[in-house]
Amino acid sequence: MSEIHLCIATGQNAANLIPVKQLKAQEVWILETPTMKALHSGADLKTALQPFVPGLKCVNFDDASPQSIYSGAKKLANELLYGRDVVFHVTGGTKLMVLAIHQELTYRNSDAGTYRAIYADTQHQTLDWLDDKPSQEPMQDVLTLNDLLLLRGYRTTNDTRAAKDQQRAAARAAVSRHMGAHAAQLGRFFSTLAYKASQAADGGGLAQQLDYPPGGPAAKLLALAARSALLKWSAGNADITFADKDCARYFAGGWTEEYVFLKMTGLFKPGQYATNAKVIQNRSKTENEIDAIAVKNNRALIVECKSGRQSDTQDAIYKLGQVVRQVGGLMTRGLYLSAQAVNEWDRRRATEYGIDVLAADELNKLNDYLREWAKP
Repeated sequence: MSEIHLCIATGQNAANLIPVKQLKAQEVWILETPTMKALHSGADLKTALQPFVPGLKCVNFDDASPQSIYSGAKKLANELLYGRDVVFHVTGGTKLMVLAIHQELTYRNSDAGTYRAIYADTQHQTLDWLDDKPSQEPMQDVLTLNDLLLLRGYRTTNDTRAAKDQQRAAARAAVSRHMGAHAAQLGRFFSTLAYKASQAADGGGLAQQLDYPPGGPAAKLLALAARSALLKWSAGNADITFADKDCARYFAGGWTEEYVFLKMTGLFKPGQYATNAKVIQNRSKTENEIDAIAVKNNRALIVECKSGRQSDTQDAIYKLGQVVRQVGGLMTRGLYLSAQAVNEWDRRRATEYGIDVLAADELNKLNDYLREWAKP
């Protein structure tokens, strides 16, 4: 019979999924305590494992008292798992539960079957083995964007494949990179342009009039956008006409997402990143729009993009912190990306929520930031 992996459902199930996927386990039993059952942790782990594990089973485990824990551990060892080769994932569960199961499985480690314990150290990216010959091996980069969402009880409601965005982003790449590189000089004009673009996108007409003919960095941007056929504008003129509503939405703020997308492309593999991801919680039906998200080395990064002047930066940072916690979990970082400057007060608040900030002239550091974050 094949080796069986025994997991304890937890609020951070990536530590269970990663070794199962890396070791190509064919049979997994998931222990569910009443608390984890109420939180659907076992069900979410089972859903995430279904695409690549043919044998899956959830097993109720009563952890209400030392007596019930001992009884459950003994039942697992003497009845359910007798005669099998067992790998026990010791990353989840309470200490007493792990100790009791480990003790009982150790007792039955004989010619009737073998027993090994494994600990997934996500902080140091290693799989640590405890058996007759303790050892350690590097943790492989196996977690995908879809894995992460399923583990947290979410699913996407739109196409997050990178290929769908590549052609459109490539056509506007020169403009996106220009705006990212000159965000500090264009800060005030971004707000004006975003406002006019929003009016055009919302049905106010593609032809819009600025308050005065732009010059300097703003004129250079409009000239580049005109050469790229994203809008019509001539030097010394206050009139602009967006090519279509999609282009208007781009200047209203979508360019920041495409700027992030361009930087992520090449650093991450397909299935590891997406922009404009719409995700829904399977049970509560709570929907979230995520501007950009990447998964690398079994960690996640969730990005919130802002282009126009914000009066609610603190609220936006708080909401990003909530999304990071709910959708991503402990191994997830947040990044607040703003074309406008962010004051020190809001930066301190972002730090409290585990969120990094790149704003104004810092936007051109995005590529370096992503490379540093993606390191093992």
